[in-house]
Amino acid sequence: MSMGGHAPCVLGSFPAAPGSVTGTAPIGATPVWPGLSAAVTWGSWRPREFLALTCPEARLLLIGHCTADDARLRADLDTAVRRDRLELLTRWPGSFLAIVLTAEKLVAFVDLAGQYPLYYHPGERLVFGTSPLPTAVASGVKLKADPLVTSAEIFCGAVPMLTHGATPVHGLHRLEAGEALQVTAAGAVSRWTYADLSPDRRLAPRAGAVALRESLEIAVSSRTAIEQVSTDFSGGLDSTSIAFLAARHLSAPLTAFVYHYPDAPADDLCHAVRNAGLNSTIRLEIVPGTSASLPYRNLGAPPPTGLPDFAAATHERNHLRLRAVAATGGRVHLGGEGADALVVAPPSYLGDLASAGRLRQLLADSGAWARLRNESPARVLSRAIRLSRTPMHRALRGYARRLGRSDAHHPSWVDAISWWPPPGLESSWLTTGARRALVEFVHDHADHAVQVVQNGGVADFTARHDLRRSGAVQQQLSEMARPYEVWPQAPFLDNDVIRACTALPAYRRATGTVFKPLIRAAMRDVVPSAALDRGSKGNYLGEDYRGVRAEAAGLRKRLAESPLADMGLIEPGSIVQSIDRAVMGIGTPFPALNRLIAYDLWLRSLM
Repeated sequence: MSMGGHAPCVLGSFPAAPGSVTGTAPIGATPVWPGLSAAVTWGSWRPREFLALTCPEARLLLIGHCTADDARLRADLDTAVRRDRLELLTRWPGSFLAIVLTAEKLVAFVDLAGQYPLYYHPGERLVFGTSPLPTAVASGVKLKADPLVTSAEIFCGAVPMLTHGATPVHGLHRLEAGEALQVTAAGAVSRWTYADLSPDRRLAPRAGAVALRESLEIAVSSRTAIEQVSTDFSGGLDSTSIAFLAARHLSAPLTAFVYHYPDAPADDLCHAVRNAGLNSTIRLEIVPGTSASLPYRNLGAPPPTGLPDFAAATHERNHLRLRAVAATGGRVHLGGEGADALVVAPPSYLGDLASAGRLRQLLADSGAWARLRNESPARVLSRAIRLSRTPMHRALRGYARRLGRSDAHHPSWVDAISWWPPPGLESSWLTTGARRALVEFVHDHADHAVQVVQNGGVADFTARHDLRRSGAVQQQLSEMARPYEVWPQAPFLDNDVIRACTALPAYRRATGTVFKPLIRAAMRDVVPSAALDRGSKGNYLGEDYRGVRAEAAGLRKRLAESPLADMGLIEPGSIVQSIDRAVMGIGTPFPALNRLIAYDLWLRSLM
């Protein structure tokens, strides 16, 4: 059984008791705070990734990236404890998990993207940890998969509330992005959202762009001031913006990396070469893909965080990139992860325009999108109006009905003008029993659904879900990179950058069919206009199909013998048929296939 690759860990319990968690910790574990048995740690942390401080009234632990110095940390901790306003500790620059211990309580705050979650199990005392499997073992939870969470994550990945706060380990909970957990000395446990990221409808797009520029500038410059950095440089707006910001603060040339697979190019290289030529301090490094780095190669490595890794199918490509970064001496590597969730308005923003009564923009944007997507303007407009009149509980019930009758189809762009797209082709992989259980699971959530979108709209809700997915992607990549002594970081996922972007309603982050208008406005004085004119992202679908063809035999065998079939969740024959269609180049739900493979690998790692 894998405990999560090379990841270091903090493990604790509260109320603390001598030996309550140390019995399951490996030899060499040390107390987080000297003289206290509340928590122990082991493994190799990066510089300032792990910060433990002791003050007269409290003890503080930070896991992640925080650029505040120790003097500020101590002063702010003292103030927060005296005022009993511990949420103030989430306002430091960076992205981090904060745990505060006093004589009366333990309180934890997860960063706004969920890069640094906390796992826990309530019982006689609450057991908590930064890695899921050691936390489960210490709490006495049997390491077995929760079939409903497993099914929901694979087949209902776009419906986030179904698995909110849960993990695929039965009985183990997860504190999510922007949430706090408190445990009192008497053992009372409470959980709440300390940052709901509700947008300000009065905020103008220009003000949002200024806030993004200022927060992103700080996020990047604080890293270049203390670390040797390199960056991604795909030629897209996100990584290009990060690279140009970083280059402004370096005395030496900035090494920037672009991945390029020549047999199925993703259109990134030409943009990267052009953009690098606009700044003489950017030194472009091309990382060439080969047949050995295609998706689905060398499946079998345990997930680096101890939970299913939805990027497992592309591990060889990620390892190739990390080796290239490490070979040039890079220690902190900056990327654009998270930007798509923060500076792009999901198509559901059209429904929010209808709800807000912004009819002129609704008509203009519906027509523009219809022309771009070869859709009927009337159909786009009717979907937007229907969405504006559909509460969440009704959307959940409609989703359950379609899931129950296996009403699956190829998704289209217009399907995204909704709370979530309808069930896809992957729902045909479910067994009858698993489908029935999953339908009941969705109905249960509909019966208890509340309107989780308060001051925001459906698009804001979708963007927050996409943000959490970005946090999970970045966490997996960060743990994968430990053996290379590289620390991938995403400035867009810093708390202050997230606050700056989400303060602007999603429908104000859209301007017709202009691609990412918010970041274009924010970076206008930093990035040359010629580098901001790209209107698309790289498409790696060609590599996906090549990878499936090359590994078809192994995939058929793996999926035919999958532990998911032993759990009664999937019909292996249906999935093998999907592999056969992919080999022929017929439309394949690759995201769902990758989630399924991630769970297959994870379940095998538990055996």
